[in-house]
Amino acid sequence: MTDFTIKTPAPKSTAKAGAKRAKAAVDKAVETVTEKAHVAAEFVGEKAEIGKTWTAEKAQVAHQQAEEHPIALAVGTFVAGLVFGFLLARNFDR
Repeated sequence: MTDFTIKTPAPKSTAKAGAKRAKAAVDKAVETVTEKAHVAAEFVGEKAEIGKTWTAEKAQVAHQQAEEHPIALAVGTFVAGLVFGFLLARNFDR
């Protein structure tokens, strides 16, 4: 069953006031989004610098460990490859 309603046009003064309120709301939304984007960009920049420092330190430690224990690295990599290969083969077998 379809519901038919008769819509009457809004008076011009109400339409203009609604348009002004809508424009003000859009301007406020744009201002808020711009502000949030700026804060997010600063946050990401700070975290990227921290991450870069942390990653460089961890990479240096891992490199030193690999130089000190090359057999352990080779065996560990081989075992990880076997496990990964087994999981892939099991999934492709279905």
